Amino acid sequence: MRPVARLPVFCAGALAGLALTFAAATFPAVDDLEDQVDQPAAGAGMYSTYADTGTRFFGDELGDTYPIPMVDLLPALLVAVHHLSKYPAPGELPAVHRVPHAKIEQLACGKPCPALAAYRPGEGIYLDEALKPESNVFARSVLLHELVHYVQDVSNELAGVRPCERWYRREQEAYAIQKRFLALLGSQMRVGYSAGTTCGKQSG
Repeated sequence: MRPVARLPVFCAGALAGLALTFAAATFPAVDDLEDQVDQPAAGAGMYSTYADTGTRFFGDELGDTYPIPMVDLLPALLVAVHHLSKYPAPGELPAVHRVPHAKIEQLACGKPCPALAAYRPGEGIYLDEALKPESNVFARSVLLHELVHYVQDVSNELAGVRPCERWYRREQEAYAIQKRFLALLGSQMRVGYSAGTTCGKQSG
């Protein structure tokens, strides 16, 4: 069985502006999200409209463990995000902060949790310092996931949607793009997104 990373959704107000990526080995494998939930009304690039043609639009180097310096890796991953979604590649790169796991826990959960990374608008991407995206394909996919949130933010994606639903739908899209990226690279790792949400109980 292929390893699967799953994120149970517990959309709280404090999480509305924060994007998270959680550790792969922490959550049990379940069927693909597409078989579990009704799809939200999708825009031109929401994950339900992505056709997995098996075509790869980026170079083989992203699937290799030969080290890629961060200065080259970030632009390459943004190009991959562009080809895997509707988003244009931004003219500027986000800041990437390598921080201890405890800082990721603080940003993502406010308590011990298996989060690996977080994106915060205006600040950039916070990456667990134990991750080595320069030479590890799954870690590369985690960084790509957070870059999806960066381009969503730059593109003002779903800006008119209430915060909880916006957070949930952006996570759906980021996980779908990360999943396709891993598949196209031939990785045995898979990620997904659980269907549960409490957005219906949120007032804003």
